[in-house]
Amino acid sequence: MAVYLKGCPLRCVWCHSPESIRPDPEVVWYETRCQRCGLCVEACPEGVRRLKDDRLMKENGCRVCGSCVDTCPAQAAEMKGQWMTAGEIADQAARVKPFFDRSGGGVTLIGGEPMLQAEFSWAVAALCREKGIHVAMETTGFTPWEKLERVAGVVDLFLFDLKHADDAKHREYTGVPNHTILDNLKRLTGLGAQVIVRVPVIPGRNGSADDIEAICRAAMDSGASCLTLLPCNPAAAGKYGWLSQDYPLAAAKRQTDEEMEALETIPCSLGLTIVPA
Repeated sequence: MAVYLKGCPLRCVWCHSPESIRPDPEVVWYETRCQRCGLCVEACPEGVRRLKDDRLMKENGCRVCGSCVDTCPAQAAEMKGQWMTAGEIADQAARVKPFFDRSGGGVTLIGGEPMLQAEFSWAVAALCREKGIHVAMETTGFTPWEKLERVAGVVDLFLFDLKHADDAKHREYTGVPNHTILDNLKRLTGLGAQVIVRVPVIPGRNGSADDIEAICRAAMDSGASCLTLLPCNPAAAGKYGWLSQDYPLAAAKRQTDEEMEALETIPCSLGLTIVPA
């Protein structure tokens, strides 16, 4: 069961979930569903004009009241994000625990960046653990170590993103430096935490053989032994449309299986274990 938490401190140019960057609920718009009936405009207390330029209401002072969502007969407007308690999430997980027990699955905290809501993530993981549910967390690693260390006590598996070994390029493509990330990875492995390093392979950004080798060596230097290479997923373009934003990687294409297999020979040659995506 994936639990998506909103809010992320990174601004990756290839972000696959732009609707998760902002920490608060927001309204998205599905252009293909819109009938241009104008009911959302009439319902909006801010008097927003959406039909003229097809821009999201938030650009014109939206206070995310949900009036347009409730009014739209075509369900072209939707609220992304809702307030929940850790107990509510743990209770949902408990109801499907028999499926987890049979499949070997559990709960995965994902985002955004779960550590941006560190206390909440800890509470969800702790409650799930009490119920005998396996907990994984996907994280960018960009967070104070003290918070990550506490969460490590209740998380069974970390899916740890490593996006670039070169600090300058990491700053260029994600908006943040990578030294905190690498330091946290080293500290996690030092605790004996189960960690799988995950690398989104983006052509022209970090997808060359030299880039992959450098990332693999950085992972190994940090004590990691397992790694997953994730092919580029251009399907994210549709999500940017929800937010009336341009997709930065519009020309990017998913690598072929043969191209990914060739890249996977690099970590294998270095002694890393490849975990299938």
